[in-house]
Amino acid sequence: MRVAVFGSTGGVGRHFVNQALEKGIAVTALVRSPGKLADLPQGLTLVPGDISDEEAVYYTVAGANAVVCALGAPLQDKSGIRASGTAQIIRAMKDACVDRLVCLSSIGAGDSYKLIPGHYKYLLGPLMMENMFADHEAQEAEIASSGLDWIIARPGPYRDGERTGTYAHGLSSKALDRKLNFRINRADVADFLIRQLSDNTYLHKPAWLSN
Repeated sequence: MRVAVFGSTGGVGRHFVNQALEKGIAVTALVRSPGKLADLPQGLTLVPGDISDEEAVYYTVAGANAVVCALGAPLQDKSGIRASGTAQIIRAMKDACVDRLVCLSSIGAGDSYKLIPGHYKYLLGPLMMENMFADHEAQEAEIASSGLDWIIARPGPYRDGERTGTYAHGLSSKALDRKLNFRINRADVADFLIRQLSDNTYLHKPAWLSN
């Protein structure tokens, strides 16, 4: 299997690339600074470029079996880079006849807003996360209308830590039978993304993640 990755130098993206290579999955990654991933093992193909570069995005996607989008931005960024970048990826996927898209979003987007704790919802959300949520919701709308085979991951706030494999996940549209820890290790988010490359449990659905 070959996977095209966008956002590979971010916290979750780098974990994803490492874990994918460990499993023998070939990775093609679009990177602005190839040196940031130069230390990774064989099986990684780097494409220099930016998400706004249509040709570079297509070259990254072409020949892949699936695409993982882990685009990120500073918390209060207003550029809408997640949504616009994802739209660019979707166009490239259609041109290259690649159907599978696994995208990293955030808990709090869409109907998962009800799952976030009150201090995030009523204090930090309006003050610091409004732009992030708006960008993720626009991103998810692009994906939902794409006609692709997509899965959206909505993790809680990240923390450092090893991959545990014991994290919780589910649909925010269904009642929860447990209280969420809310935070999750970046390595566990990457593990979930890898599983979605071949698992159809959440096909055409967004799933929340929490340790």
